[in-house]
Amino acid sequence: MSDSITVGNAEIIALHDLDLEFPSQMMFPNLAMSDFEAYRDLYPGCFGKFGLAADCGAYAVRSGGKTIVVDTGIGPGPIAMLGGLTGNLLGDMKSKGVPPESVDFVIHTHLHVDHVGWNISPDGKPNFPNARYYGPRADYEMFSQDLAANPHMQQVIPLKEIDRLELYDGEITLTPEVTTVPTPGHTPGHSSVLVNSGGEKILITGDLAHHPAQVDRPEWCPSFDTDHPSSIASRRKVLDQLEADGSLAAFCHFPGNGFGRIATENGRRVFQAL
Repeated sequence: MSDSITVGNAEIIALHDLDLEFPSQMMFPNLAMSDFEAYRDLYPGCFGKFGLAADCGAYAVRSGGKTIVVDTGIGPGPIAMLGGLTGNLLGDMKSKGVPPESVDFVIHTHLHVDHVGWNISPDGKPNFPNARYYGPRADYEMFSQDLAANPHMQQVIPLKEIDRLELYDGEITLTPEVTTVPTPGHTPGHSSVLVNSGGEKILITGDLAHHPAQVDRPEWCPSFDTDHPSSIASRRKVLDQLEADGSLAAFCHFPGNGFGRIATENGRRVFQAL
């Protein structure tokens, strides 16, 4: 399983911050662990010793002479809510030939804690010193209203204060091959990132789904979805389009590199990992 794929003239590299494991009801409080058992044989890597397993990842895209990082993981830690785990995104990037200083753009699909954690170093400087950062305006406006409840915004707001963060709405273009696609619901401004090059496509989906069982059960919403009807609608629309087109997708919380396709097998929709 490779961490790098090519789509037309673009290269997409899966980046790894840390592995997660949690009781199913921590993420899906309205579901029991038994609801997921029907998917264990399909997705054994998504089950841990005491619950569900997931990846906390990100992606780098090389397109048109530019390097773009999509999301920045949960951060160095130690992370109290995860039992003191520590992230390694910057180390992983360096090992895969993507040094932080080579990054031109950092685009956030949304502004949750596990997608902004490596923006700023402990000494207050951008970890990507030559990059322009982008974040959804609707998320910024919502999360910055209550910093006590959203302390992770300290990885975001300082970038705005030094004019390194650009807030975006709807579709924006980073290179002729890379654009954002609004997929709201998980957060108000949640977006996916489309790479369309040489007649080939991949959609980096952010938190459109957290477990591949949601490919078959798009109505299953995690506790962190802020608007369940919108989240379900976005998930269904994207999954329908991915299956119809046969396009690639990338899911940052699916174990492994997160690359795959959507297809129907034996009467149910599945995620076919590459």
